[in-house]
Amino acid sequence: MKKITLNCLTLVFISLLATRTTLAQDLLFKIPLSKQVQSSTQIIEGKVIHQASFWDVNHQNIYTSNTIEVYKVFKGQSLATVEIITPGGTVGLQSEVVTPSLQLSKNDVGLFMLHNSSISLDENRTSTQAQFSPYASVQGFYKYNIDDDIAANPLNATQGITSSLYPKITGLTHSNYTNVKAFDIDEENRLNNSVNTSRGSAYINDFSPTTVTGGTKTTITINGAGFGTAGVVGFRDANYGGEDDMGSPVYYNCLPTEVVSWSSTQIVVEVPSRAGTGDIKVIPTAGGGSASVSSQTLTVTYSEINLTYDPGTGDEMFMTQHINKNGNGGYIWQMQTDFDANTAAKESFIRAFDTWVCETGINWEIGTTTTTDVIADDDINIIRFDNGAELPDGVLGRCTSRFGGCSSGGNLHFYVKELDIVFNDVFTGDLSVLSWEYGPDTATGYEVDFQSVAVHELGHGHQLAHVINSGQIMHYSLANGQNSRALSGDDIDAGNDVQSRSVTTPVCGFGLMTNSTCSTLKVNDAVLAENISVYPNPAKDKLNIKNNTNMTLNKVIVYDVTGKLILKLDMSQNNRLSSFDVSNLQSGMYFLNISTDTASITKKFVIE
Repeated sequence: MKKITLNCLTLVFISLLATRTTLAQDLLFKIPLSKQVQSSTQIIEGKVIHQASFWDVNHQNIYTSNTIEVYKVFKGQSLATVEIITPGGTVGLQSEVVTPSLQLSKNDVGLFMLHNSSISLDENRTSTQAQFSPYASVQGFYKYNIDDDIAANPLNATQGITSSLYPKITGLTHSNYTNVKAFDIDEENRLNNSVNTSRGSAYINDFSPTTVTGGTKTTITINGAGFGTAGVVGFRDANYGGEDDMGSPVYYNCLPTEVVSWSSTQIVVEVPSRAGTGDIKVIPTAGGGSASVSSQTLTVTYSEINLTYDPGTGDEMFMTQHINKNGNGGYIWQMQTDFDANTAAKESFIRAFDTWVCETGINWEIGTTTTTDVIADDDINIIRFDNGAELPDGVLGRCTSRFGGCSSGGNLHFYVKELDIVFNDVFTGDLSVLSWEYGPDTATGYEVDFQSVAVHELGHGHQLAHVINSGQIMHYSLANGQNSRALSGDDIDAGNDVQSRSVTTPVCGFGLMTNSTCSTLKVNDAVLAENISVYPNPAKDKLNIKNNTNMTLNKVIVYDVTGKLILKLDMSQNNRLSSFDVSNLQSGMYFLNISTDTASITKKFVIE
């Protein structure tokens, strides 16, 4: 039986007196640089020069091999090129998007923290290069912003690549780096500034519309001068929150295939899936001036997941939709038996689940439990805890969307064929005690609200991407002690947009999804939660349950934090106020499942 334990979590960016810190809502926590260096077997500076996706040897998951041209080696072997294996990718008409995971782009330059890859790719593929995986997932890549001289991952940034980052790394490895290929950041800065000065500046006069959605093929028109004949448009990267932790902007560049038209005075470009609210940046690459940043703000109300596909003419982004997968208008999810046995986690997840089902009508059902305990392309939409160190350090949960595709009328179409969600079963670290708050009580202090996280991860399953708006479920970050369980109007609009095409547009010969009736969320649950009190809490010898409703309590069960049933309480006595002997329980946290014929809730209590 897996369990959530109250271990410590290393969060070096807070002081010992702090009571709140920011966790990425995709269940990331910050891994300090010292631990990254210690845990990495290979640390390199380099550039992504090639990408290709492959199945693993057991045909369970798709991965992308990123070939890196090595500039410097700070730790490990002196190699000219290496392969970095990242989750997700596209093989033929089969695709996977894994959130969170490191998603690199061609020509990305930066510092890579790596460890030996344990992933065996398809036996039909041969490679002579050393293969690694990023240590701590997205935190294993410090992307270089050469113009501002900053290296940043989503949770950490360093100003001064050569003046600060290099010395930090060599100070921790106790050795100097090895130059493999000429690449000098200071020289790059000097050359960029020299070129920019000599060729003048591009200028963004305005753009329209100023309020858009991302990943929906929506376009904006940018007017100005000095754009040249080609280039890219940078949007604030929603996966980074639009800026690093030093407040410097972080941009995600559109793909060339997302540029509809480009002239020296006007650009028409599709708003990509990773675009967030903020300014935009035009970067001419042929015949234009230096980069220009807009004075206007682009507001991205919501964004949808796109998958990347290369049909031979360059990467393209495709929208997705749901289908009638189960013959009953939608999809059936299954809880792995260990997850199902943790009553508090199960009920928290169901509340999150019903949030989407009832608000957008997505046709999801929870079926029978399964003993299957892996994330794999196996036609099981699984909900589970991980095993051991299955999830990378720093990652506490992950959603995998799997897609199938077809070609029709010369066009490609993709649909969701399977969804998997896995949660980390433990917190680890050194400074701050964190624990899951399963609810219905709200999270406080160092508690992480499980329901808030589950709603967000299910949003990814609904095919929604990140936004930069703290009032939305799909906002990129969540703090411990913060509760974000209710969908905003923009969250609902996003879900409805995906749902609309899923119930109206047939794809690849499958039947249409049908709208779900909101049958699993009971009003009585909320009434029961608001009118049941458990005291004293913490308790020593006696625990009281007061029922202020007209409903009859017929079952009260106590579970420990692992989900193990500890005892059943007899409700044959006074159904309005009952007192129970708990003196035989060991000190610790417990969960009290209280149910009537029409409702069920879980309360948390502590034995001193």
